[in-house]
Amino acid sequence: MQKTSIAQGLSFTRPARMLGEQQTDREPSITGFEGNYFVAWKEAGSTGNILFSDLGKQYDTNVAAPVVRITGAASSFAPLLQPFHGRLYLFWINSKGRIQYLVRTKEQGFDPSVIHEVLFTDPVKVSLGIDGAELGEQLVLSTHADNKETLLYALFRVDANGLLQATAPYKIPQERSRNYPHVTAINNNIARFCWQGKNDQLFFADYDASQNSWSEAKPKGNSQTQVSPVVHQVYNSDQLFYIWRGYKKDNRLYYKMGAGFASPRGHTELPPYFTTDLPVSVCKVDANNFLMAYTGPDRQLYLSNFSAYEPARWMEQVLQPNSSNKTLKDIVIPGSHDAGMSVLTATGGQQKGTINECNTLTQRLNIENQLNGGVRMFDLRIGTFNKMLYTKHCSSDCMDEALGGGFGERLYPIATAIKKFLQTNPQEIVMATFSHFCEKETPLAGLKDSLLHWIGQDHIYVANKTTIGDVSLRELAGKVILSFEIPDQTDHRFPGCSIADTSNAFINFRRAYAATNKMNELIEKERNFFISLNNTLNKNDLVRLDWQITQSADEAPVICNEFQDEKINPLVNGVMLLANVIRKNKSIIDHSIEGNKWLPVKLNEWIKDGTINRQNKPNIVYVDVAGAWITDYCIDLLRTNLYN
Repeated sequence: MQKTSIAQGLSFTRPARMLGEQQTDREPSITGFEGNYFVAWKEAGSTGNILFSDLGKQYDTNVAAPVVRITGAASSFAPLLQPFHGRLYLFWINSKGRIQYLVRTKEQGFDPSVIHEVLFTDPVKVSLGIDGAELGEQLVLSTHADNKETLLYALFRVDANGLLQATAPYKIPQERSRNYPHVTAINNNIARFCWQGKNDQLFFADYDASQNSWSEAKPKGNSQTQVSPVVHQVYNSDQLFYIWRGYKKDNRLYYKMGAGFASPRGHTELPPYFTTDLPVSVCKVDANNFLMAYTGPDRQLYLSNFSAYEPARWMEQVLQPNSSNKTLKDIVIPGSHDAGMSVLTATGGQQKGTINECNTLTQRLNIENQLNGGVRMFDLRIGTFNKMLYTKHCSSDCMDEALGGGFGERLYPIATAIKKFLQTNPQEIVMATFSHFCEKETPLAGLKDSLLHWIGQDHIYVANKTTIGDVSLRELAGKVILSFEIPDQTDHRFPGCSIADTSNAFINFRRAYAATNKMNELIEKERNFFISLNNTLNKNDLVRLDWQITQSADEAPVICNEFQDEKINPLVNGVMLLANVIRKNKSIIDHSIEGNKWLPVKLNEWIKDGTINRQNKPNIVYVDVAGAWITDYCIDLLRTNLYN
């Protein structure tokens, strides 16, 4: 029985412009055929000629591939390239609302002088666009009637010459949309259709050709869009992914993964340099690798290649630690700042009444979910509440000496989650750094004993070398490094870590903390940090990009009025809320979401201009609101020349 690939994330390379100055005002279509990759599009304008280009075997955007204009083929809508039974078809909708096409074989290219027309047994005009999929012995095309709401599909067989035989068009029953649907084949009998439906949500339904029946249409979570969402299958698995443009003025791209017929909530946003007002086009390269083509806001064509992967096993899939002589200094991993603060269990400190979720929480996912989302480095500060160990976030090491602070996740479920994770994923590597100790509140001996008992020594790395730069990934596979920020740490089960220009600790984190709520100040601080690192790194140094936007001293106590005590006078609440709006005060989470959008943009910019290079590259990208999005980006970085 073939092993199912459990892909839950997508990792995209930075998009590159292709085909020079070519422009379009509709989405392009991209596909692979007989080892080469082809792209088709229409010229900009209310009606434009259909053009296509053979990108070759390597889809190299730097090569000036020849562009072919099809005389007599014009459309107001995007064309479709679709392989089917050893032939490549190029479809478009003409000015009369009819579908026309060209046929290409491996031996013979498109002949623009021989244009064919799709024959429907029930005449119908179509509009807006076309999508297609190979469904066993039949070709399924999805489109839209020449009206405001009717979704259409048709199943075709071909004759010996590859020409489509006449067939009847059908409506997708009881469903409506302002856009044409996208379709992919799940197997030889079942096709999944996806469209923008009621309330602009993503809807999907499955058509079983063997039974001529439809499943119930369902929304894909709570995501919204105003264009056609793309649906595609990760080959040789039961995984499907959806990619769509954001809602209304949001022209960012988003994706969602799901197995089989599931409809999970939530989605992942692509970096902010992926922007379009139109649908995207996706084609397969191999089992888990794909190409995505789209039209940018500048009307030029862009291309990105991406991979499907399982975030819980990304190190195994990308790095293969069991056989790797690389060290943590050679790679980059996602890190989580104040990692256990995804929940506010209790408040503390001298002014604990000012503490709420908005000035305490730094993460949306608990550590178990962060592990499964690909995060591999965790910043943990441990305190004691009700005689149990918890993560904490406060203004002093000891909670009772702090002006205010909060307790987050319990340490016991964190430790057991790490143990279970490493048992299930024996090639993954986890780093947990402990700091901000308060001996009178949480004795170190008891903390260490608890970690040893809960995780188990088999899963804990024992530092038998003097520096992290001497330890291969192979030696770390299936282990957690429990490093303590304590001078002269001698217990090798808890090797020392430090934050200094130079240090004798097993791990020394080189970082710069901006301590600001202003984005421009954070960017400048981190840029100068990387410049300062050149030719200064030692064998025990791990470069950590600390990308946190913090609250100002007067911002933290008053924001997020809805989390204040309900007994506060409503008039006072109203005044506080108005002050927050006027001053643009934000929670830590809100600051982070805004700041995280800039991280890949600036990092890519610094890599391009040489500010970041092989000598000073980051080993940890350390963020608030950590999750699959930062794993995606780290995998993207690992595939660049910077780490190879």
